[in-house]
Amino acid sequence: MIRAALALARRGLAVFPCRPCAKEPATPRGLKDASTDPNIIERWWRTRPDYNIGVATGAVSGVFVTDIDSPDAEGALLKLEAEHGALPATVEAITARGRHIYFRMPDGVDVRNSTGKIAPGIDVRANGGYVLTPPSVHPSGRRYAWSVDSASALAAAPYWLLGKVVAPANGNGAVPAAEWRELVRAVGEGARDCSLARLAGHLLRRGVDPFVVLELLQSWNAIRCTPPLAAADVTRVVNSIAGKELKRRAAGD
Repeated sequence: MIRAALALARRGLAVFPCRPCAKEPATPRGLKDASTDPNIIERWWRTRPDYNIGVATGAVSGVFVTDIDSPDAEGALLKLEAEHGALPATVEAITARGRHIYFRMPDGVDVRNSTGKIAPGIDVRANGGYVLTPPSVHPSGRRYAWSVDSASALAAAPYWLLGKVVAPANGNGAVPAAEWRELVRAVGEGARDCSLARLAGHLLRRGVDPFVVLELLQSWNAIRCTPPLAAADVTRVVNSIAGKELKRRAAGD
């Protein structure tokens, strides 16, 4: 346990002890005591070598975790991926009932704990939360383990996922400026269609001529998407969003 806790701290994850075979914190302030200081970590686990390992999620560690806790939740996630695009390969842990999917905490975006916002049975642990990490032991007696079939580095969460869990900064549905800036930098396979549709809708809602929107997004696709979509696919998506925008205007929304 102590070797695992120190290894996590070296990667910038703030850790703290939880009670053996349990999820309850073993320090007075719980996740607020989380630290990357090796001296503090060694003192905790020298006192009780079988403490479980808690990681404080959110900005303090630069990660947030999506918790899939049942076969039904896995099925709901598959439906979402079919609609919006597959989740990128990232770090995953096998839990007693499912898996934890780790993502990089997006800059300037306040991702908080939530339950069922993505889909029933899919929770998020971010700012103000924590998760147990391998090789901690679940109360059921099963040990957490890192997935050997997943990536070894944290990936950025796709925008469709963030859109389901991030609360609007000003309460009127506006997307934070930092998220738009991140969106136009680079987009990988699995998030291209969704990102393209969001950008097209953003520009069209602000009165940009549809032909200008198409030219801008063709250029964005060629430079920022990896790999780029076919030009015909960009045209198809922009046409679809432009049609929806015309209907919205006609309805007076």
